[in-house]
Amino acid sequence: MAGPHSRRQLDPDAWAALVLLGLCAVFLTNLLSSDATGAYVTSTTMPIAVVVVMAGLAVLLLGGSVLRMVRTAPQQEAASTTLAAPAPGLDWRVPMMVAWLVVYIAALPWLGYLVASGAFLIGAGLLYGNRRWWVLIGSAVVLPGLLLLFFEKVMIVLLPAARLWN
Repeated sequence: MAGPHSRRQLDPDAWAALVLLGLCAVFLTNLLSSDATGAYVTSTTMPIAVVVVMAGLAVLLLGGSVLRMVRTAPQQEAASTTLAAPAPGLDWRVPMMVAWLVVYIAALPWLGYLVASGAFLIGAGLLYGNRRWWVLIGSAVVLPGLLLLFFEKVMIVLLPAARLWN
């Protein structure tokens, strides 16, 4: 039974957040020390923005983990140990998602960004349990379209066109 001075350990979310924060610090240090080219938007602007967003998400993950750890009462800890624990082992969706990412990357030059991304979003949604077709099709149409407009009009980065139909 847990006493009033029982030692609490960080959960896997907190460890993942700490590792991610460490990686973000390394990448940000490297990016800030490199010579960037460009006038207003330099070659390091987007990578720095991505690292800052990732660090912010890691801080949120760490904060949520710490709040869960603080809110957990000793009685809840004792009760949670008596409940049936999930079966150990890797969730089958993780390797399936990695394989789906490999298929997506291989399909990008052949199907083009819009078709490959739409198919990827539908497959990922189905893999993680979404069965609402209007949500799947809506996200497969809207999200790649918005990202295409953002990258090609704002960032001036051309995304892959379909080689299959050219």
